[in-house]
Amino acid sequence: MAITSHDHPSYETERAAALLMGLFRAVGDGCHTLVLVTSANGSDIAIGVPFHVEGEEFDADPEDALDALTVLRLAATVGGSAVVRTHFANGASRVCGWKLVEFYAVPLSAAEIFNAYCTDPRTGEPIPPEWGVDHVAAPNVRP
Repeated sequence: MAITSHDHPSYETERAAALLMGLFRAVGDGCHTLVLVTSANGSDIAIGVPFHVEGEEFDADPEDALDALTVLRLAATVGGSAVVRTHFANGASRVCGWKLVEFYAVPLSAAEIFNAYCTDPRTGEPIPPEWGVDHVAAPNVRP
């Protein structure tokens, strides 16, 4: 799957596309959802992209991937995060995440992703984890 936004993409778009493909590749085979989060003008921006990986093949809706590319380009420039949830047939899931800094995905540890999912963002109070969710260390991403 090639991701391009124009015939002559900018350097930032090329880096964001390489990072997006790296995120898709890093999590391995299965059904996944990528969530990208960043901020602009005091507002949070988030997008979710379902995708499937089997071997070297990726499957994602092209429009969703282009929207994700736009958010990823902003997140990689101003800061943000990426989280991938892998869905299993038994209803369980695995979650990992990265901090996005200057077009690099910095892996979060299992404890960091657990804390992100189990802390109320408004109050800072702990909240119980979701049933069936395994919080794991994120793999390295190679663009």
